[in-house]
Amino acid sequence: MHSSILKRTVLAAGSTLAVVALLAACSGRGNDTSAGSTTGSTGASFSRMAIVTPATEADHGWNQVGLKDAQEAADNLGLKLDSYPNVGYDNPETNIEQAAKKSGVGFVIAHASGFGDAAAKAQANTGVPVLVTDYPSKQVPGKVGVITFSAEQVGYLAGIAAAKTTQSKKLGVAISADDVNWYSMSGGFAQGARSIDPAIQIDVAYISAAGYDDSKGGKSIVQQLIAKGDDVIFGMGDGATVGYVAAVNDANASGNKVKYIADIGDVSDLFTSKDALLTSALWSFTGTYEQAVKDIKAGTYAKKPYNLDLANGGMLLQDTPNLTSDIKSAVKDATTKINSGAIKVDQAQTKDQLDKILAK
Repeated sequence: MHSSILKRTVLAAGSTLAVVALLAACSGRGNDTSAGSTTGSTGASFSRMAIVTPATEADHGWNQVGLKDAQEAADNLGLKLDSYPNVGYDNPETNIEQAAKKSGVGFVIAHASGFGDAAAKAQANTGVPVLVTDYPSKQVPGKVGVITFSAEQVGYLAGIAAAKTTQSKKLGVAISADDVNWYSMSGGFAQGARSIDPAIQIDVAYISAAGYDDSKGGKSIVQQLIAKGDDVIFGMGDGATVGYVAAVNDANASGNKVKYIADIGDVSDLFTSKDALLTSALWSFTGTYEQAVKDIKAGTYAKKPYNLDLANGGMLLQDTPNLTSDIKSAVKDATTKINSGAIKVDQAQTKDQLDKILAK
């Protein structure tokens, strides 16, 4: 989204929560010096934070939500946010270091799993704490924080919704890239769906090793899934999501009744029919960003990974008019049981591990 504010409703921890979301990311001002601000280590005070992302908010996923949640966190903390979107992967160290060197900046979010090594080098060169994703081994207390994800949990809830919606008893999963979180959510999705119907068919299609933003490839693989008779599609893609949704829109326009489940962000504006979007497996970074800043200022930064899960609201299922009361009740029950440990969702981190879950 751009400058508008959209209210999204989500299902999490057994209740319906209203969350103000999708604020556009704003860019920082020039190299002004803020009186009394210091940067460079935990325990410091600072007036600005920054986020560096590989693509833009137009992906309706990873980048959209990272930018939006960083702005929300900055607003809540009374900080200015400097945004550096669409930097790609060619030279992230330079971009992260540039963000860290700006006067008043005391925290930089390096919002891509592929930015981990570059962020660590930039932190060593500038002394400004950075936050990376996915790999706990990269954590350096006081310097490099890591966000991890229990994406299998929200995938499980999405699987319940899909299994209670399908008419063909065939579900499709579209995966854009070789990504640990895509495997995790897909594995959770399969387990959730089979908790409702153990015999349900689940087809998986892949774009490529790094097809995150391949909209054309995304449309092609979803068309293949629909041709197999899959009438609920769970798509993981970032920019490829635009292609996924286009295929679903085309199918519904031609008379097929296909539902779509999105991931990470809100994609409702992409649909030509309001009936097509079943839900989205939403991720929320706002609370984690706020906690990271508080920890930096308290001198306790990066003592352990910052995990997003159902219990802390980092993972949540979007409420839509297409979720029936039966689905909502089942999701509520499963959420409570996952949080209590009564349901344990296996986490797939590789394609081989996902294949083993699918083969059960």
